[in-house]
Amino acid sequence: MISDARIRAIFDRATAEFADSAEYRELTSGTATRDFAFEFIRNVFRTHYLSSHIVALCFAALPSQAAALLRENLLEEMGHSEDEPPHSALLLKLAEGVGFSQAEIAGLIDDARRQVSLFCASRVPLATLREICLAVLLETMSFEFMLSRCSSQIHKVLHESYGIPKEALQWFELHSEVDIRHAEEGLTVIRDYLDFHQIGDATFELIQRNGLSQVFTRHYFPAQSQAVEQTRQSARSGAAIEALTIYRLKIPFRQTFTHATQSRDDSDAIIVKLKGSNGETGYGEALPRPYVTGETTQSMVARVREHLAPQIFSKPWTPGWRTFDDLAAVQQEWTASERAEVIAWNAAFCAAELALLDWGVKSLRVALTDFLPPARNQVVYSGVISADDPKQAGALAKRMVQLGIRQIKVKVGTEADAARLEAVRKIVGDDVELRADANGVWNAAQAVAQLQQLRPFKIAVIEQPVAANDLTGMKQVRQQTGIAVMADESLVTLAQAKQLIAQGGCDYFNIRLSKNGGITGSLAIAKLAQEASIKIQVGAQVGETGILSAAGRALAAHVPGLHYAEGSFGTWLLTEDITFEDVAFGYAGVAPLLKSRGLSVTVKDDVLERLAVEKIELKR
Repeated sequence: MISDARIRAIFDRATAEFADSAEYRELTSGTATRDFAFEFIRNVFRTHYLSSHIVALCFAALPSQAAALLRENLLEEMGHSEDEPPHSALLLKLAEGVGFSQAEIAGLIDDARRQVSLFCASRVPLATLREICLAVLLETMSFEFMLSRCSSQIHKVLHESYGIPKEALQWFELHSEVDIRHAEEGLTVIRDYLDFHQIGDATFELIQRNGLSQVFTRHYFPAQSQAVEQTRQSARSGAAIEALTIYRLKIPFRQTFTHATQSRDDSDAIIVKLKGSNGETGYGEALPRPYVTGETTQSMVARVREHLAPQIFSKPWTPGWRTFDDLAAVQQEWTASERAEVIAWNAAFCAAELALLDWGVKSLRVALTDFLPPARNQVVYSGVISADDPKQAGALAKRMVQLGIRQIKVKVGTEADAARLEAVRKIVGDDVELRADANGVWNAAQAVAQLQQLRPFKIAVIEQPVAANDLTGMKQVRQQTGIAVMADESLVTLAQAKQLIAQGGCDYFNIRLSKNGGITGSLAIAKLAQEASIKIQVGAQVGETGILSAAGRALAAHVPGLHYAEGSFGTWLLTEDITFEDVAFGYAGVAPLLKSRGLSVTVKDDVLERLAVEKIELKR
């Protein structure tokens, strides 16, 4: 039986961790900037404005004796107490007393709603509803416990050091020591929940350890907040990267994947693993394509080993926005090519960059999506049919329709294009949107002629109809066919993106992490696309593992102008993946947000070692 004393000790430890954090000490010492204090108040508002919804979820999962205590808490949160107004009303009073405008308060309410929405949409590594509700209940009651011990100090310093009127601080007064009763009742509620659902010690320990680590700083001083970044950096020195390991993989496919210029039977992913002096690790991935960036697996490995690794070893890295800023500062230099056959070392940069970002955000115990806030609560992936014979293409299309896929891309550029598209369209009917990808195999005249022939099959978008450097031809195809054109192989660098926009050669950008220089390069191109009203597809590399798929998921969830997403095939294509988490999309191509730590996947090191056909270990 898990005792009240044990639960109290866990809450005491979490509270002490918060009180000892650099951010809390900065705030309560009265030396923080006014912007810092106001950002803290905004985050308190976002965290607690809809807390009654969270308490209601816990109440629904506890049909036992202690439910009466939780019900009383819920009624007080909602303002159905004789003595107290709704807690949400007190937060509104706080925001108004601080001087936030009505527009800003409305934005904070929207933020609070969005937080609940994202919480409900994120995949969680828990098996059943009872574990999910226990995690929520532990976090909820831990806040009651911490606030009963810290609110008085916060109340005092906000008034005395930051000039906030006392009457605006009633929410903190309510949660101070005078409200310690709720904190004590929370221990009883949790123990009763554990007994009612017969939750054992191992499950409880796993959930509390993962859920309560830095729980208050994560909410009140979130990692993505620029307002508190300076405090974090002053309290935390940079860490050195002590070791870098390069793995070259060979993972067999379940079936051959073919397009007009290539055929693949296995994944040739390159994995970069970093280990910092803080003990944390990070993983990145890229798949070089010589016909796109000019990088081969051999040249990419050499680039990481001889150029990027020494650069990474030579400087300290500070987790947080500093890592993002440092990578943005070196991206142009690290990707610049001195070789005529290499357009940019974007795949090499991508693998190293993702490893650094994974290491950095893991070190903060947050996720990449905390720095790339989602613009949508799920990502819907397209199906892709390679340049198979028509019968095979039709059979694959049938499986996709059975899976509920409503967007399909078909590879074209061979003699069987018309028969292949006819077979697919016959299977999927008119309700499924079809795109085509020629991988640059045609010239402009051939593309126009072929697309006229394929018009009966209602192609919505043609991807890379002409060679990568034929921007005039791309514009010609767009104008003469009336079919929307997507740039892929033509879009490797930021300079090429600008040229495409100036030329008016396309309607869509296909942004791929490995092709476009990781998160840093991809975000820069996506920003240009948004400014130019160019639509975005977040694409993928055929054969990527869960590492690159997870990073692509974060990017696809984040970019505002997303129209299509490809990838996250996981073991739909690979015979085996190297991550514990299944990143493959589900019914209708839908995939949830990934929001745990780092890139939000856990690498199986034993599988990574087994599937590697080459391993290079480097030390600082």
